[in-house]
Amino acid sequence: MRRGPLLLLLITAAHLAMLLSYAFVYPTWAGYDEAQHVDMVYGLQHGDGWPAPGRKMIASGVAATSDDFDRGRYADMFQSGGKRRGAEPFAEIDPTPRGERRSFDELGGPTPVDDGRLSNQMVQHPPMIYAAGALLLDALPGSDGWPYDQQVFVLRLLNILVVGPLPVLGFLAARRFGLGEPAALAAAALPLAIPGFTRVGATFNNDGILMLTTGALTVVLAGVMRGDLRRRTALWAGLWFGLALLSKAFALTTPVIIVAAYLVGWWRVRRAGGTSDVQTGSDVQGGSDVQAGSDVQVTSGGPDGGGVRTGRERSRLGSCWGLVRSLPWVPGALAVGLGLAVGGWWWVRNYVLYDAVQPNGWATNPPRREPLLLPDSFLTWFWYFVRTMISRFWGGLGMFEPPQLSPIAIVLATVVVVGLSVVAVVGGGQRRLARPEGGGAGARPDDAVGRGVRLWGAASVVVLLLPVAFAYLSVGQRSWGDYKVYTRGIAVQGRYLYLGLVGLGVVVALGLSRVLRARERFGPLVVLIGAVLMQGAALLAVCSYYWLPRQVSFTPARIPDVVSAIGRWAPFPTGVTIATFVLAAVSLVAALFAAATLGSLQPDRTAAGVIVAAGRTGTTPGTVPAQLVGSQPAAVQPEPAPTEVDSR
Repeated sequence: MRRGPLLLLLITAAHLAMLLSYAFVYPTWAGYDEAQHVDMVYGLQHGDGWPAPGRKMIASGVAATSDDFDRGRYADMFQSGGKRRGAEPFAEIDPTPRGERRSFDELGGPTPVDDGRLSNQMVQHPPMIYAAGALLLDALPGSDGWPYDQQVFVLRLLNILVVGPLPVLGFLAARRFGLGEPAALAAAALPLAIPGFTRVGATFNNDGILMLTTGALTVVLAGVMRGDLRRRTALWAGLWFGLALLSKAFALTTPVIIVAAYLVGWWRVRRAGGTSDVQTGSDVQGGSDVQAGSDVQVTSGGPDGGGVRTGRERSRLGSCWGLVRSLPWVPGALAVGLGLAVGGWWWVRNYVLYDAVQPNGWATNPPRREPLLLPDSFLTWFWYFVRTMISRFWGGLGMFEPPQLSPIAIVLATVVVVGLSVVAVVGGGQRRLARPEGGGAGARPDDAVGRGVRLWGAASVVVLLLPVAFAYLSVGQRSWGDYKVYTRGIAVQGRYLYLGLVGLGVVVALGLSRVLRARERFGPLVVLIGAVLMQGAALLAVCSYYWLPRQVSFTPARIPDVVSAIGRWAPFPTGVTIATFVLAAVSLVAALFAAATLGSLQPDRTAAGVIVAAGRTGTTPGTVPAQLVGSQPAAVQPEPAPTEVDSR
């Protein structure tokens, strides 16, 4: 295998190993609303269906053990200052011996609790991931008799498998967007650098399936923005959009992102004289497609977004009517329409039954545990919202507040990511062109790329950031509305931004490649080093807070004590826990070594770097220049053209 794909494999392996490690570091029920999510699966297994808001009470079998975390003897540990007030950490608590842990059925079964507590609010979400969990447990013989923590661990494994492909999706999205292999590998490594994401991915919830579906959609839209306006591509976009709608309400803003991507792709094709720099024609979405000069050419002419534009159509583009007709109406409508058909029915159902697109899952206004934010003003709320979202994006490590990632790590990581994103937006699609190896005519200066290409590049980068931006605004709108009523900062969770992680990874990788320039091949190593530092800081905070006794500080000599304490709480023998931690360490070291080896290689001067303008290099109109497609089949031999190199 070439070093690039091998490094991608190692990054993905390290990602999966870290997810497994966090599944042991966080004991059963220590995930966000994990008991409520598991209860939805357990209810489907026992024929509860999908009750109306306020009608789904948590099962007695689930509450028997989860209550200790949510409202019982462990609850104070998760509150700010809990350990200082005397709350015992897990290291000082003797869990039920592994051989004495019982199943949900034995702990009380599906009988709903009747103690007057609030209902299970997860009925407000679509049932896709819960149905998948129920099917998985039902497919495992005898799983209904397993101890409760082993049943929950199976559901955690399901979520790990769901978010496991995110590094691969980041790599594919970056390549389809036009980035070179080193930059694409850097995009693949970004999820490893966010401990809060690793924590969410390692527990059972409905966030993971939203990350997967929106990430896959980002891969498709990355090609759309480079001119892939085919109907087949639109159908893939519609499928992933529809599945996202069946994941969580944050997907409701996705049609705007799809339309924006198609407008950017149409703009690029129109400027390029009717050609796309994404090869087209393959039967496999996202793979290598038709060769340059074949009889399939993607254009924006015609109402279906495809076909070869005639001279009469080109002349009509000067008029407003011609411009309107040239818009990709059919592929855009296919993508949005199919998505609404696949997943939109759920939200229509909600509106018909409950007069709300997403009803209040409790059917009442619950008491709020968040602290008062005083003085009562917009600035008070705004400052709390901004700093809390940033803190919980990188290091939402506790159920409420503690443990927390170091503020220094949070600030540094935020500055780096925001700075690289700004570089990517400002830099746009501009790239230096030079004469090919061995001489040849046609070299063009940097200015030849043109202002239009820079604008297109900036617009495409902004589209990649839209999922994060829309989620941020949605959370802010809801939080501000609740603050005006309760004067508390409610539902401010950085994990809601993870749905845009794939697009964010591409943008960060693009900015990093522009900063490193000729040393772009070191990009994966830089991101992986940052990931190791962030994960190390996060694990230090978690293990010091949960897995060491009070008044005891962490030192390397305490590692056996930490592992032993985690092993007592784990659903499997301690040897499994140790093996998982060793696997994670070995995977990270192997990925770092492979990235360092890649960085030590001489730069490949013929590799595709970043985005350039299609149809502006003097090639025959209607063909795809070789330097725009990265790795073109050997059978394609276009006329000599300028070759992309890194800016010096």
